[in-house]
Amino acid sequence: MTISSRLLLVVTLCFISWQATIRNGISVPVANSDKILHFLAFYTLAFLLDFSFPKSRFGVLKIIVLIGYGILIEYVQSFPPYRSAEVVDLLTDVVGITVYAVTIFLLRRLFAYQHYRQM
Repeated sequence: MTISSRLLLVVTLCFISWQATIRNGISVPVANSDKILHFLAFYTLAFLLDFSFPKSRFGVLKIIVLIGYGILIEYVQSFPPYRSAEVVDLLTDVVGITVYAVTIFLLRRLFAYQHYRQM
């Protein structure tokens, strides 16, 4: 599972990086689609990073890596004339990471509770 998770993480990072730098990336015909895509991308990256390195919990190091990647994307997007760097995009990335962290926390609590009830 770890090897496939890591491979999928690399493929996803390449895809997101490519989408972040081309002129016309994926567009969803809904309001704030850019923010929805940022949220989904970083929720997915958090999931893949977490499962790619299962021996370490989803904590500060993984969060710093993901936020660093988000900062890098925004920095790169500040150069081409057809892209722009936005703090709101970075904040949306952080929201996606945070929602993943809360999801993992709640799932662990749920499983611990279920295990406790079975005793």
